[in-house]
Amino acid sequence: MEIAELPSGIKLCHEAFGSPADPVVLLMHGLGSQLLLWEEGFCEGLAAEGFRVVRYDHRDSGCSTILEAGSAYTLSDQVADAVGLLDHLGAPAAHVVGMSMGGMIAQTFAVEQPGRCRSMVSMASNTGNRDFGRPSGTALEAMMAPAPSDPAAAIQKELSDRRIWASIWHDDDHARAVFAAYAARSVQPRHAFDRQVAAVRAFGNREERLATITVPTRVIHGTVDTLIAPSGGERTAAVIPGADLVMAEGWGHDMAPGAWPQLIDAIATHCHRADGAT
Repeated sequence: MEIAELPSGIKLCHEAFGSPADPVVLLMHGLGSQLLLWEEGFCEGLAAEGFRVVRYDHRDSGCSTILEAGSAYTLSDQVADAVGLLDHLGAPAAHVVGMSMGGMIAQTFAVEQPGRCRSMVSMASNTGNRDFGRPSGTALEAMMAPAPSDPAAAIQKELSDRRIWASIWHDDDHARAVFAAYAARSVQPRHAFDRQVAAVRAFGNREERLATITVPTRVIHGTVDTLIAPSGGERTAAVIPGADLVMAEGWGHDMAPGAWPQLIDAIATHCHRADGAT
């Protein structure tokens, strides 16, 4: 993995898969997560479809810059980070793919940087309209509860939470290994998590902005997602002009390997179509 030092002073940890000659697919992870959300097998599978796949840690995530307590930013600042990363990589544009909070950043990227956006894929996300994509009460309570300070207890909480919004392919052993890898690599401070939440909330309902998107857009949502209900994806596709909607049967709010084949196919098909490939 490498570190990109942006002119803003933000440092982004990132890793690329596939040929540098292929179109870039920029993967944006969700709230409280890190680039490990996009596992190597997933990245390699997507790269095999003819893409240079780049995963990275957002600011306040993983091994990227963790800001000082009291800092604040918005989704637009996170978009500026992504643009800076593309500049660092020498990529004039990318297919931008985001999950959950990453989907909100990807949407904002498409609004603000259409010239740098070959296409956009919004996964397991919403528009900020509180009438759509609401979590179940149990899922919201679990998401916002502080993690225990003990590492083993923190992993157990992550596992318990995951079961609430998991895909039908969820496997405890696999999920536990992923969470252990997260903890071994970087533990996100609570103030960093809270800033990411604040960045999402800063724009409120983003539907007027999303209605201006002109880049080819695909929305992917899981049929069993309880953290962002399927209506969030349905509303996103309805608001963005020309967007199509793929409902992934059995997918929840995770990246269980069992979901990879249909997710890779949905992303690759869209990106190739946007590039005019047959």
